[in-house]
Amino acid sequence: MSPILDEKWKNIIQFMPNNKASGPSKISYEMLKHLTGEAFNLSLVLANACLIHGDIPAEWQTVRKCVVKIVTTRLSKILADNQVLQGGNFAGLPGGSTDIPIKMLDAIIHQRCFHKTDDQELWIVSQDISKAFDSIDLNMLKLALMRLHIPPLLIKFIINLFTRRNNKIITHYGDTPGYRVRIGIDQGEIMISLLLWVIYLDPLLTTLNREACDPFILKSSALLDYSLIEYEQHNFPVSHITFMDDSTLIASSKREIEDRLSITAEFYTLNNTQANSAKYILLSSEQFSQTIVFDLFPSSLIPICSLTLKALALSKSFRFLGVWFYFSASSRFVHDQCTFIIKDMAALLSPKKLLAQHVAYLYNVVLLPRLEFRLQTILFAESTINRMVSPMLSLIRQKAGLASVTPLSALFTLLPFSI
Repeated sequence: MSPILDEKWKNIIQFMPNNKASGPSKISYEMLKHLTGEAFNLSLVLANACLIHGDIPAEWQTVRKCVVKIVTTRLSKILADNQVLQGGNFAGLPGGSTDIPIKMLDAIIHQRCFHKTDDQELWIVSQDISKAFDSIDLNMLKLALMRLHIPPLLIKFIINLFTRRNNKIITHYGDTPGYRVRIGIDQGEIMISLLLWVIYLDPLLTTLNREACDPFILKSSALLDYSLIEYEQHNFPVSHITFMDDSTLIASSKREIEDRLSITAEFYTLNNTQANSAKYILLSSEQFSQTIVFDLFPSSLIPICSLTLKALALSKSFRFLGVWFYFSASSRFVHDQCTFIIKDMAALLSPKKLLAQHVAYLYNVVLLPRLEFRLQTILFAESTINRMVSPMLSLIRQKAGLASVTPLSALFTLLPFSI
C-alpha cells in the first residue's frame, strides 16, 4: 500500500467529526486537529507504519478510524472507477443511492400493470437478512477479497481490523465478563463495513446475474427524433434489485424464482448468513393471496427442499427501502399515509408553546424531507398536495395570529416563514 502523504493526512483529520467519544486512548479528533510540527509528523509516521505492517492497535480509536477512512476511500474509488464489482449492489461505492433501485422497482411494477401487450409474468421475492454485519465470516470475507485480487497486505490489514476483539454485554445486573468475538465485523467501523458487506455479497449477486435464464425484461423507449417521433427500444434484464442487505429477487417465471431462492439459500448456508424466510414477501402477477410452494434444487448445503410463501393480495402494500408500493400501482395508500403523517405532526405541535417560525422550520426541515422520500414514485396534482399539507399550514397561520383565510401565497412570500 502506498504511503499517506502529509496533505492527505491533514485533510482526513480535519474532516473527522467533533464531539465523539475518544475511547480507551482518551485522544479525541479535536486533539489530532491541533497537531502541528513534530507531533503531526509523528502521527503520520504511525499511520504509515500501520499500512506497512498491515495491522493497527485496537486501542488507537481516533488514529485507527482516520487510517481506515483513507483505506476505504482508496479502495472504494479503485473498485468504482474500474467497475470491479459486477453484482449490481447499489450501496457501498461512491455515488450509491436508494434512488435507482426504488425507481427500477417502480418501473417494473408499472410495466407489468399498464403494458397490456407485455405477456411477461412477474415474480418478486423480498428477502430478509438478519444482522448482516454480525454474520460475516472472516474466512469467507478473506476469500471474497482474494477473489477481487486485492493485495495480500491490504487483506491482512482488513482482517486484522476485526480480530483480537473482546466484547461485554450490558445487563441489568452489570456487565458480563469479556468474551472473544470470533465472527462478524464491527458496525463501529462503519466507513469500511458497508464496503466490505458489498464485497462479501458480490459473488452471490454476480452468480444471480450470470445464471438468470429467465430474468424480467425491463423495457425503455428513448426518443431519437422529435419531428418524426422515432423511438429506440432498450431491454434491461433484471434478476435482482439489491441495496446493502435489502435483497429483492425478480423473475418472469416461478421456476426462475425457485432457482434464485436455491442459489441464495446455498450462499447463506455457506457464509453463515441468517435469512428469515418467515419474513419473506412474495408478489406474483399470476396468483394473489395464494399459498405457493417453491421447490429448491437438491444440495447438501440446503437443509430444506422446499419453501412455502403466501403471495400478497392485490390490495396489499409492501415496503422497499422505506417507500411503499402497491402491486396494482395504486397511489391511494401513499396518499393516506402522507396525510396521516401530516395530521399527526400538526396534532403533536398544536398544543406546544411554539412560534410560527418554529413550526415553519419543522415543516421545512423535518416534515418535507419525509414526504419527499415517500413520494418518490408518486405524482400528485398541486391541489391534492395543498389539501394534504393544509393542517400544517393552518397551524402556522394560527401560531402567527393570522386569519384562517390568509392565502397560501402570503405564507410562501413572508420572510419570517420561508416555507
